[in-house]
Amino acid sequence: MNDNSLTKAGGAGSSRRRFLQASAVAGTGALTGCLGAASGTGTTLTMGYQPFSAHAWEALIMKHSDIPEKYLPDGYSLEWQSALQGAVVGNRISVGKNQVGWMGDMPALTTIAQDETPTSLVGLANWSRGQQCNLLVVPRDSDIEETTDIDGKTVGVTKGSCAHRYLLRLLEEVDIDVTMEDTSISTILANLREGRIAAGVGWEPPMAKSVFQDEVTRYVSTGAEYDIIDAGGIPMTDNLIENHREAAKGILKAELEATRVQATDHERTLDLVSEEADLRYFDRSTLQWGEYKDPPIGEDVERVIFATDYEQATEPGRLMKETGPEFLTRLGALETPPPDDRYKPEILNEAAAELDDAVEWSPRLAGNTSSGGNASGTANASSSTNATGGS
Repeated sequence: MNDNSLTKAGGAGSSRRRFLQASAVAGTGALTGCLGAASGTGTTLTMGYQPFSAHAWEALIMKHSDIPEKYLPDGYSLEWQSALQGAVVGNRISVGKNQVGWMGDMPALTTIAQDETPTSLVGLANWSRGQQCNLLVVPRDSDIEETTDIDGKTVGVTKGSCAHRYLLRLLEEVDIDVTMEDTSISTILANLREGRIAAGVGWEPPMAKSVFQDEVTRYVSTGAEYDIIDAGGIPMTDNLIENHREAAKGILKAELEATRVQATDHERTLDLVSEEADLRYFDRSTLQWGEYKDPPIGEDVERVIFATDYEQATEPGRLMKETGPEFLTRLGALETPPPDDRYKPEILNEAAAELDDAVEWSPRLAGNTSSGGNASGTANASSSTNATGGS
């Protein structure tokens, strides 16, 4: 199965459907319309992010640097709230507690589909050909050698995550069934260590820590083997977009610069990411594996493709606007796909256009280099063949 074509007809089994339905964002609406914390001197906007999700580490770069201060209007500041998984950030957005979030494809889509707090997708938090969120691991001494060997076994997965979407797609692709155990990423890895489950599906860098640093598990496959891509999304509340537009553009200008750092300056990225308290137990080598080094299982693709504009990055754009919503609607995670007005790339375009005259680098050049250092940016994060897969 290919993420660039419509998924095949027919629904999943009833047990799979029941497992999936509860993953949609559920908001109470009690705080709808709130705009972050008020301070005596200005407005604080609350950013939701996942420190344990390497594809969106530009959020960490922003948090631990002065990049946002260069672009936010006077009177605005950012407060950062971490979460173990994107669905938590999506829930916070739905009740007005976060105004912007960095998360995987499935929670991003459920976030913009909810109607408690109108929210739109303004950009990508990068993407990959299945090596950031579509990762299957097993205990190091397991006799599981290929994906089909998990048939009939118990597999840990975090409901509502991009890994959850991948597992459901995978089961259709290879025509097998498993018992899904819904737990957090940390519990999945603990259960693998203790032999309570046969396999786990998750994202980087927790998987890299388990494989390389803790030496507990090993990779079996990634989405690259089945041409199932994964992507990150950046939902932003319509209240912020419409009523605080200069601040919204400032956040996206910071996003574009932070993505450029993430893509072109690996050492600075790792320095800033290492400042995150939640990642204090991850050594630098593990962080490097999770972001920049391909898993050693013979799939010759890049870990991360740095892109923010889903209108120009064709494959992840199609995932976020077409194949992803269609798949999640068919399986019951969404009642209906997000409407067209939930996609607002124009504010990113405004931010990038204004940056053209304000910086010495092109905001459309993130640089997709695998060697690190301070490359000036040789691949277009929005429209080059590296960003679009040549399609």
